[in-house]
Amino acid sequence: MTASNSIARSSLHWILGIATLALLAMAARNVEWARTWSAIAHANIGLIVVATVANLASILIKAIRWSLFLRAAGVPGVGLAIRATLAGAALNTLLIANGGDAARVAGVARSANVSSAVVLATLAVDRLSDLATYIALFVVSAFLLPLPSELAKWRLPGVGLLIAVVLIGAGVFGRRTREPRGSRDPHVDREPALLTRVRDYWRRLVATSRAVSTPPRIAAALALASIAWAGQWATFHYAAHAASLASTPATSLLALLVVNASFLVRLTPGNVGVFQLLYTLAATSAGLDRDAAVAVAFLIAAIQYIPVTIIGLLLAPWLVTRGAPETVAPHVPTSAHS
Repeated sequence: MTASNSIARSSLHWILGIATLALLAMAARNVEWARTWSAIAHANIGLIVVATVANLASILIKAIRWSLFLRAAGVPGVGLAIRATLAGAALNTLLIANGGDAARVAGVARSANVSSAVVLATLAVDRLSDLATYIALFVVSAFLLPLPSELAKWRLPGVGLLIAVVLIGAGVFGRRTREPRGSRDPHVDREPALLTRVRDYWRRLVATSRAVSTPPRIAAALALASIAWAGQWATFHYAAHAASLASTPATSLLALLVVNASFLVRLTPGNVGVFQLLYTLAATSAGLDRDAAVAVAFLIAAIQYIPVTIIGLLLAPWLVTRGAPETVAPHVPTSAHS
């Protein structure tokens, strides 16, 4: 069964990849590449610098947000979170399926000498905060901004999804149950070793998630996530004006929302191609020039990927090399202090 599932997942990935490449090839045929490259070549350097600073600032804020949960789980140090976040972002530009996130979980676990379940739990809570903020931004934008009908029709489903995320978060992280001391399932001793390890890993992950997700910490994470999204919004907007694309704040926000929906699953390294296609669709739906939009999409990708990749790989080479074997933490926090 495991081999069959692996083959099925691999086949699905290849099918989606081939379909994506075919779609990108069809879209590329209609682009006047001479105009696109001319817009990039004549882009305003000052505005590119502003967009780059905004992008790096948003990543730093994301790292600080993650460090809130790491510190609560017994992994201190904002610097470690920053290095791992930058290196993970760098690897995500080179790998598919958000492989950089898996690498930074393993890297932080080795560096801090804790179980990867503990680190993974903090990242899961952090990402849930980010997702909740994204959905809230989508819902608010759909109601308040003059968005195209293709996006505006998702107002009510967006509200429902936001409520579902809040309820799921409250259900998973809200309970603070403890296993009675001395209680042990007599069947555990007769289970296969692998099954016991999986069960213990899952218990550590859930216990840590619940311990670190206090209301004050979640509130702080949501506030930081909002600031990080504002930084990404600024990145898109200033990059557009650097390439002389007359994008309004509402159009830049639309492009940000549409493009980031694709990062749930990366079909290509750094989502190259998919990013450009979705940005162009969002921009042209607002009546903007297609070739200029393609130029802006490539410019944003360069702003987001090149500096982050260089800085991330320089700051944390340990994340992409083999480190010391992981050591399981002796205990999981049962209470978290803000």
